Amino acid sequence: MDLEECILITDGTLIQLSIHCPKLQALSLSHCELITDDGILHLSNSTCGHERLRVLELDNCLLITDVALEHLENCRGLERLELYDCQQVTRTGIKRMRAQLPHVKVHAYFAPVTPPTAVGGSGHRLCRCCVIL
Repeated sequence: MDLEECILITDGTLIQLSIHCPKLQALSLSHCELITDDGILHLSNSTCGHERLRVLELDNCLLITDVALEHLENCRGLERLELYDCQQVTRTGIKRMRAQLPHVKVHAYFAPVTPPTAVGGSGHRLCRCCVIL
């Protein structure tokens, strides 16, 4: 089921999907910015979460945290999880989840750390990482 960029999708929607879609195997919630860890809890505790869900895409779900990854440990059939630009998900959270579900392929992107301001140097800075030469 592809619900990507359906901006009115909420945790309530996930509760209804959990109840009425027990055979759901793939779900894209990318850019559904109202989804929280609580919605993932309901999904992961449902029949589809426990038995059938194979693919879950959560790209750009800004309210998702490492707590959601803990909930997803109930999804024993999960094969692929997309977490690009989920800014509150950490490498530590992913590592913890993968310890429980080592077969899951997790795709995530973490923005590089902004380098510190250089000490000395002759260039003028535009920001903390850019220098005019």
